[in-house]
Amino acid sequence: MAEAACKGQTEHFFAPHGEQAEARELREAIARSMCVTCPVLLACREYARRHREQGYWGAENDDQRLEARRRPARHRRASDPAIAAQG
Repeated sequence: MAEAACKGQTEHFFAPHGEQAEARELREAIARSMCVTCPVLLACREYARRHREQGYWGAENDDQRLEARRRPARHRRASDPAIAAQG
């Protein structure tokens, strides 16, 4: 985290109370612009996924991390005949 491009700029990565959707989109766009140039992007993303962090980490927001956690579970269910047969 010491090498992160966002160091000291947490206001772009964590939502203030009561943030509206349009403000979130703008804030996350600013955060994304920092993330895409960051040398620790993948390490940050993996940390956030592993620790179920809240906020914008590794160019992913909360919804995107949730979807990333669900994808492997769906893939395992579909590829395991015993689980797939249960529906």
